Amino acid sequence: MEKLPTYNEIKYGKSSRIFESEEIKDLTPIEINEAEKAYDIILEKISHGEEIEEGFLGGLVGGAAGALIGPAIGKAICKALGIDQNGTLGKLLTSRLVTAAIGIALGK
Repeated sequence: MEKLPTYNEIKYGKSSRIFESEEIKDLTPIEINEAEKAYDIILEKISHGEEIEEGFLGGLVGGAAGALIGPAIGKAICKALGIDQNGTLGKLLTSRLVTAAIGIALGK
């Protein structure tokens, strides 16, 4: 029997040439494109036998961690400080883009 596609496979199936639909379901097209660029850089360096810079990997891991767990940390900060999550500062603290940038900066 043929397996029926999931909602995420239908919605995000054509969004990325590398990642599975479940991996990119909460990402914007810009974030997907940046992740694919990083993947291509790593693949190119490995295929040419080059070493991958520690700073690049640290930034990559930090950015991924910031994007994945950053919004949860931002929500906790908002709650602790009494900041409205739907306000300007709350949206900034819980933004994936901002938390990924913070993660990249901390990862270097």
